[in-house]
Amino acid sequence: MTRRQGAEGFESKKKAAKQAKNEDKRKANIKEERQSIIVACEGTKTECLYLNNIFRSLKAEHEIASDSLVIAKHKHTDPEGVLDDLLSHSNYQDFTHKWIVIDRDIARTNGGGHTLVNFNGALARAKSNQVEVAYSNPCFEIWYLLHLEYRNTAIDRDKLVKKLETKYGYQKNTLFQEGNVNSAIANAKRLLTLYGRPNPAIDNPSTTVHKLFKVLESFKKKPEWNVFKIRSLFNLRYSCVLLDVISNFKSSRF
Repeated sequence: MTRRQGAEGFESKKKAAKQAKNEDKRKANIKEERQSIIVACEGTKTECLYLNNIFRSLKAEHEIASDSLVIAKHKHTDPEGVLDDLLSHSNYQDFTHKWIVIDRDIARTNGGGHTLVNFNGALARAKSNQVEVAYSNPCFEIWYLLHLEYRNTAIDRDKLVKKLETKYGYQKNTLFQEGNVNSAIANAKRLLTLYGRPNPAIDNPSTTVHKLFKVLESFKKKPEWNVFKIRSLFNLRYSCVLLDVISNFKSSRF
């Protein structure tokens, strides 16, 4: 009777451990499924067109819910104001990822651009509010250029846009999809290594848009069939090895 009770106790513990493991896995899956991001952009066209194109793809091809991919309501065009746009979103803290997309766009004598105080202020406040920053120096178009070529010499906003227009057919305020994103990522990383300790305000050219892109890539569903295929192949191989062992054992006996 005691032995039977011991066996039943063992089976009960084994079952409880299995249930606990399954519950942990279920919670992990729910957490992954609920991954979300909110982004506030400096521009109303260029950056939003780029992000919305990625968002549409994620929604259509990977069944990501619309409320998991949000661009905050646009009210400001300066870096600190963009951060305020994000922080004023009603439930921004509920999102898994919180980003702002801003340009250094140094202040110009003929008007336009941002002061150093405003740009650095946005970086400091973003860090204290646990908000990630995808910055570009001089502007977002440097990310587009890096899809097409590597450049490590300084360039101002107007000359950069002109270069894209004349050499690559870029049109301002339209979706630009030329070049290769893997090249852009590699070029962006390569640029950052040039500066040692990054100083976004003076590191021209530079960008961290590739970091935001990698986060968005993580939203794509993993191909689960590969896992099942690997598991099946492993089980098949294990079965074949086991059969060989049994066959060899029988041969040695008889």
